[in-house]
Amino acid sequence: MKKNKSLKIFATLIPLFLIGIMVYLFFSFQKKKEKIEALKNVPSFSLTTIGGTLFTSTNLDNNKIKILVYFSPSCHFCQAEAEELSKSYEDYHNIQWIWVASEPLNEIKEFAEQHKLNNQNNIIWCHDEMATLYRKLAMNSIPYFLVYDKNNYLIKRNSGAIKLEKLINTSDENK
Repeated sequence: MKKNKSLKIFATLIPLFLIGIMVYLFFSFQKKKEKIEALKNVPSFSLTTIGGTLFTSTNLDNNKIKILVYFSPSCHFCQAEAEELSKSYEDYHNIQWIWVASEPLNEIKEFAEQHKLNNQNNIIWCHDEMATLYRKLAMNSIPYFLVYDKNNYLIKRNSGAIKLEKLINTSDENK
């Protein structure tokens, strides 16, 4: 008799549990979809540059393709990406690079200097205090790349390491 009662309880709880999981997954998917949809155009942001000035989405160069790179100075992949850019920088003067990290400004500045990219006109080094932009854009790894065309429309996003040439080719196709 006790077994029948236990079976009835389980027979009721298991479908309810499964329905609950399905509802949770549905709403999680919807929330992620909304965040991705929000990336289609350059989102508004306000960051501090390594020079101490404010850099916002209104400061973006509308005559250039924009590549937003979220990185960490201690990330080996990020170091490789910066080294690659340093070697081929002259080939990419038509791109505005925005490198963003949540580490302290002095670490970002040292990273930029180490890779000899700190004095380039079209590379902006920014600090994202408390990783606000990182969370806002639903990023999930470092490095993270967002490529926007001249009209500020998203043409590529990439989570994790990628050859810069692959990003550049994507942006060149959409000139």
